[in-house]
Amino acid sequence: MGGWLYGLVGESPFPPMRAVIYRAVLVVCIVLSTAIAIIDTVHDAWVGVEEPVALAGGLFLAVLSADYILRLLHARSQRGEGESGLAAMARYALSPYGIFDFLAVVPFLVGEAAAMLPHDGETVFGILRFLKLARYSPALETLGVVVLHELRPLLAALFIMLILAISASTLLYFAERATNPNFASVPAAMWWAIVTLATVGYGDVVPITPLGKLLGSVVAVLGLCMFALPASILASGFSEEMKRQNFVSTWHLVSKVPFFARLQASQIAEIAGLLKLARAIKGEVLMREGDTGECMYFIVSGQVEVKGKAGTFILKNGDFFGEIALIERCPRTATVKAVSRCQLLILDARDFHKFVAHDHALLEVIWDTARARMAQAGHVSDKEKEPA
Repeated sequence: MGGWLYGLVGESPFPPMRAVIYRAVLVVCIVLSTAIAIIDTVHDAWVGVEEPVALAGGLFLAVLSADYILRLLHARSQRGEGESGLAAMARYALSPYGIFDFLAVVPFLVGEAAAMLPHDGETVFGILRFLKLARYSPALETLGVVVLHELRPLLAALFIMLILAISASTLLYFAERATNPNFASVPAAMWWAIVTLATVGYGDVVPITPLGKLLGSVVAVLGLCMFALPASILASGFSEEMKRQNFVSTWHLVSKVPFFARLQASQIAEIAGLLKLARAIKGEVLMREGDTGECMYFIVSGQVEVKGKAGTFILKNGDFFGEIALIERCPRTATVKAVSRCQLLILDARDFHKFVAHDHALLEVIWDTARARMAQAGHVSDKEKEPA
């Protein structure tokens, strides 16, 4: 039961087909139920279709409730050593995703049972249900990490903007208070300062004196500069976080390849910076015989079929291919096709020669494999030349 649940609701880069279908159904239910909650705020939106809409809403609620129960059961089946099933379920329920899942269904169920949830409550929780999609949005999760990492510079930028808003409000108050009732006090002027610094400029409150217009122009320019500051902080942090995640992911995959098992941490860090992660679906051709060799491949997971002069054989986790074309600087000697979904690490030809130049032991291992394959291919070719 635990394995079946893990395949259905567990997170993995290559989910089984039942999990793909389940996620698609879940996303559709979330989007449509949120849309119903939003449209429900329009007066008389469901005139004539009240029953079908109510039936659809109930169906979506049932699916999301079943999803919450399945995830609780999955959390219990994945409990840690010495952890009780109840503690594992509580750990999931108190996690951010668990709270989103709870808010999506439980208030509705309790409200329906006790007839206590008001219509506005249904609207609020129905729209909050959209947060369940955060589980399937890695970019949103990455943005949250970036905000936490860059919290101090972001708070510094916010503090500077607050100082500017107060300063601009005070200056415009003294410049406009005698002739402009919209600037009769600093709090009243602060609306204009915030709108101007935010570069929105509604135009409902504007300075009318020459000095006020001059100060307003300066504040508008400062607003452009100030909004560039947090944007650049987030952009830089997002870029660094993506690089870090890619590096950590590649490091983990490199450590799983037996060929790199003998490498030290510094060497793994070096090769992890050179390798690129790629995924292949079943039946995808990775390289063809006669093509120019531009890279070699390391198989992290899955299987590939190699078809060449040496015959047809299967390579699996930990194997590598494509090295002959790089070493001999010749066209590809075989066609390689994925026979299952694969995770691959790709090493570019230039990086390959740069890396093996510093580690002759690794180069020798690659050479031995290449010689064996070339010898096998040559042996087959000699047989083909023999008269029948």
